[in-house]
Amino acid sequence: MNYDRIQQQAGHLPAFQIADTINSTLKESANLVVTAPPGAGKSTVLPLTLLEATPQGKILMLEPRRLAARQIAERMASILGEPVGKTVGYRVRFENKVSSETRIEVLTEGILTRMLIHDATLEGVSAVIFDEFHERSINSDLALALTRQAQEIIRPDLKIIIMSATIDASAICEALQAPLIESEGRMFPVETIYSETDIARYDIYKEVAATILKAADKHEGDILAFLPGQSEILKCKEILDASLSRAAEASSSSSASSELSVPQVYPLYGNLPPEKQRLAIAPSREGERKIVLATPIAETSLTIEGVRIVVDSGLCRKLVYDARTGLSHLETVTISKDMATQRRGRAGRVAE
Repeated sequence: MNYDRIQQQAGHLPAFQIADTINSTLKESANLVVTAPPGAGKSTVLPLTLLEATPQGKILMLEPRRLAARQIAERMASILGEPVGKTVGYRVRFENKVSSETRIEVLTEGILTRMLIHDATLEGVSAVIFDEFHERSINSDLALALTRQAQEIIRPDLKIIIMSATIDASAICEALQAPLIESEGRMFPVETIYSETDIARYDIYKEVAATILKAADKHEGDILAFLPGQSEILKCKEILDASLSRAAEASSSSSASSELSVPQVYPLYGNLPPEKQRLAIAPSREGERKIVLATPIAETSLTIEGVRIVVDSGLCRKLVYDARTGLSHLETVTISKDMATQRRGRAGRVAE
């Protein structure tokens, strides 16, 4: 592995500054907890630098979402100057880009659970990283429990690293008997402006669309907007497309504003084909702007370059268990303060 290239490509990121400390700590401790604010580079830099501390075996890194797993693997491969599937690969549902040379595999949580069921010892694996652990689910908890069991019974050499931007680090450290290493962030100041009126949830897409149009008129840069689900995204996109189309017609008839670029609107949600997801994530070309309408899929472990404005509906869809029926159902709920901080941080990565 070309460590000099990693330093050249990612040495400016705050997470790189704690890499040596992490590697030396893992020589003494089997478990480790790492916290770093959004934008520090923990998801892309630290797995690469961990290869230095684990020359034998693979590193598995869990991500809560398929889109994040793909993008992180592609970013790490880019840092190394290699195609995805060589040193760094990924495995998600219905998609697999790994080879016999792959040393780092980025996985979704269900994939690791199946691996543990097939091989409870995780033979050939030297470290397992649980990224964005604050997004805990039954899959991530089960995967951690099985990994911890393998470590305690038959694999004392197996390293477990918990990483997150917002987490109760003290409780996790106590449970795993693990030291804590913290990284400084690379966030720029972000101004928060709250709505002055209460908005009905069934009309939230209308208010988000209106807020986006106001923000696009007053501020520069790309816009990332969070909505609860696919339905609200498509309705919001319909409103924006109509409004921006009228704006384009008006600008074409005015010589003074004929050179203004009308933003392109991109949806971003889990059921979207991967090629369309990549369009939403890709940086805008020079002189162009874009508006990305996303579910919480873009909340963590995902960097959309150029985003200067975040419009947040304050809502998300959550699977809720109903004890009366014994069934779970999706419910639109208000997001937590931690989720709001994560979303807000998407705008603080590029400039003031």
